[in-house]
Amino acid sequence: MKKIITVVGLLICQSCFADGDFDRFNVQAKVIRQDDTFLFAASYQTPLTACQAYRYLTDYEAAKKVPGVTESKPTRISSNKVLVERSAEEKILFFTVKLHTLIEYTEHPIKGTEFTQIKGDSKRFSGKWFVEPNTLGSVIRYEGVLEPDSHLPMFVIKYFIENSLEDRFKIMAKLSAERKTIEVACN
Repeated sequence: MKKIITVVGLLICQSCFADGDFDRFNVQAKVIRQDDTFLFAASYQTPLTACQAYRYLTDYEAAKKVPGVTESKPTRISSNKVLVERSAEEKILFFTVKLHTLIEYTEHPIKGTEFTQIKGDSKRFSGKWFVEPNTLGSVIRYEGVLEPDSHLPMFVIKYFIENSLEDRFKIMAKLSAERKTIEVACN
C-alpha cells in the first residue's frame, strides 16, 4: 500500500484535547481541498520570544517528541539549508501507515523556514513556517501544500486530515510552551 499524508503524519498524533485546555494558545487550523491537493493554514500563540520560537522550529530532532514521529535526522548542508529525514507511523481507521520523507529546509533566521519534500511518500509536500513576535511572545504560523500519493480513498485521507489537524497543532503549541522552561540561548 502506498504511503499517505506525510505532512499530517509527521506533524503530530491523533490525540484529542478539551478545547479549554488549549485556549491560551489560540490554535487556528484550516484545510482546503482542491481536487487531489490539500492546502493548510494554521497558527498558534506561544510564550517563546521570536528567537526562541525560531530555535524551536529549527530543532529538527525534537520532532521525535511529537507522537507518531519515530525518526527525525537532520543533516546541515549549508549555513541556511538542512535536509531532514523523517519517519512516522499513523493509524488511520483500520490501517497502519508507515511514512518516510526527506525534506529540505531553508532557514530565514528569526523569521521562519521554507521547506520542500525532496523524496518521500507524497507527490508534493511543501510549505512555510513564520515567526511573528507579539507582546505575549510569538505567533507561529504555518502554510503548506500536500498532494498525497496513496491507494487509500481520498475521502479517508480528507477525513483524517480535517479531523486531526487542529489537535496536531495543539500538541505543537503545548510542546513550544514546555520549551519556554528550557534555557535557550538567543543572540
